[in-house]
Amino acid sequence: MSSVLHELPYLESWRWMSRQIRCAMNPDEPRLIDHYLAEGRYLAACTATSPWTVAETSFRLLLDTAADVALPWHWRTHCLDQAWRPLRELERLSLCKCRLKRWQSYTWQLATCELQPSIPLTELVQGSTDDQDTH
Repeated sequence: MSSVLHELPYLESWRWMSRQIRCAMNPDEPRLIDHYLAEGRYLAACTATSPWTVAETSFRLLLDTAADVALPWHWRTHCLDQAWRPLRELERLSLCKCRLKRWQSYTWQLATCELQPSIPLTELVQGSTDDQDTH
């Protein structure tokens, strides 16, 4: 059996969890991030998926989610609080100058990340009352 065939169900599961995190589909379930990171570790250890790619993708997902002002504040701060975990893995995998430079860039991004306030739910409603009055 090809490693790609073996990898596919885990990769799809990992991608689905990433969408749940990125879209804050279940923002009151912080264990989702733990499950996502564990699934990524499994992919990196037991399939052909690159450990660097898994860690880098995980870090970017968490940092991008934290920066998304359309998502709930508590979910964004939890994502930011967990971003160090894949970053630590990237440090361990930084065996060449190119990767070390990328890791340093990511470290700087995390260290200097300032979250803007989330948009209130009332402002997320599509359209405005002014648009409806003109028709």
